[in-house]
Amino acid sequence: MFFSFINLWCNKNLVDTQYLLWKILEKYSKDFQYSTDPYAKETEIVFLNTCSFVSSGRDEMFETLEKLKKKKKKICIIGCWVQYFEYLTKKYNISDKETEKRENIKQDEDITLLSWKDISNFKPELLTKSNETFCNDFVRPQSARAYTNIDLWYEYIKIAEGCNNHCSFCIIPQIRGPQKSLPKETIIQEAKDLIKDWVKEIILLAQDTTRYWIDLYKSPQLFELLEELDNLKWDFKYRVLYMYPDILTKKHLEKLTKLKKFIPYFDLPLQHSSPKILKSMWRFYDHKMTLELLNFIKNNFKEYYIRTNFIIWFPWETQEDFEDLINFIKQDYFNNIALFEYHDEKLSLSSKLPDKVDDKTIRERFLIAKKLVDKLLKGKEKNRKNKEFIGTISNIDINKNNEYIIHVRPSLHCPEIDNEDSIPLENIIESYDWEEITIGSRIKYINL
Repeated sequence: MFFSFINLWCNKNLVDTQYLLWKILEKYSKDFQYSTDPYAKETEIVFLNTCSFVSSGRDEMFETLEKLKKKKKKICIIGCWVQYFEYLTKKYNISDKETEKRENIKQDEDITLLSWKDISNFKPELLTKSNETFCNDFVRPQSARAYTNIDLWYEYIKIAEGCNNHCSFCIIPQIRGPQKSLPKETIIQEAKDLIKDWVKEIILLAQDTTRYWIDLYKSPQLFELLEELDNLKWDFKYRVLYMYPDILTKKHLEKLTKLKKFIPYFDLPLQHSSPKILKSMWRFYDHKMTLELLNFIKNNFKEYYIRTNFIIWFPWETQEDFEDLINFIKQDYFNNIALFEYHDEKLSLSSKLPDKVDDKTIRERFLIAKKLVDKLLKGKEKNRKNKEFIGTISNIDINKNNEYIIHVRPSLHCPEIDNEDSIPLENIIESYDWEEITIGSRIKYINL
């Protein structure tokens, strides 16, 4: 049987998919062969790893499911969507159009649902019966995993699972459970294994990386982990995603300035600037502290990249709150900004809040913010033109004039999140890794 997989949304999910992929390839290679294309004719079954953080993620799951059914594939659904509906229907006894769709899926003979426990203890016979899933915290598989990005010389390490923050708009703690950190020794050993396989960039992941180890020893140990990682001798770099700002301090940032292998990439999910809105979000930091952190980064790192995201029209957001956010965005601290329109999630505390912003105001505010963000980010891209950068080749195309176009990810930019540059072959100044220019090569180039 040829199988493939589709991983929707976050790269934390991708790590889970990689564990399952390795288990299948290692233990059941006589029964399964891997196909890179889930829609190819030879592919019989597709593992679909899902997201349920927001309704748009669930919508994408349903759309992907329909595409696969049209191709007459057998489908195994895993991940957050399965867990989400267990909470919705069993713990909260909620029924709506989505749960009706879910019941139809459970009756489909070509679709199987696997819980996280099933994933951890995967056996082929799980695919031949209808499974009653159940609520339980995420179970980390006790096995190796397949590395799907190794050809591009980067890979992810998930340092913790779950979350303890309980932000009022977020349902991840219900779906993924409380935070469970991996021991430092496990992370360092996996980093060593990746480096020996020629991985040049390691990306550390967790729902909240700044709280790494707080569940084990009651105090965060992220920066102690980074110091150990930095002491490894080989030629590699690493970056950290999802650093929540509430327990981040200037002392932490000072430690980062002394690390030689750390990529100065700061992924700070700020969500808003208004103290009132942050309080109702259960985000426990104030705007003054945020500005201190941002200014420290600007003044103490020769080069840096700051990414954030904001939620527009959270309940109780007044025009004054919105203008406060707009004025903050205008200060132009960020290299990348993701904007999200707030909407109620049935399992979130914020869905119970009164005084929601009306739909017309919602759209007006979002478009104002988007126009400003687009203008600022286009200005930053314009300032990058005709300058030299170092980056990694992610793809090579030939255009309609039969000319090579090289797609390069600049070294500060994060894979799968930030923009890449597209340049002609003649704009490459130097190759650092191979005499032949190929995917995965590090190059110095002039950006057009």
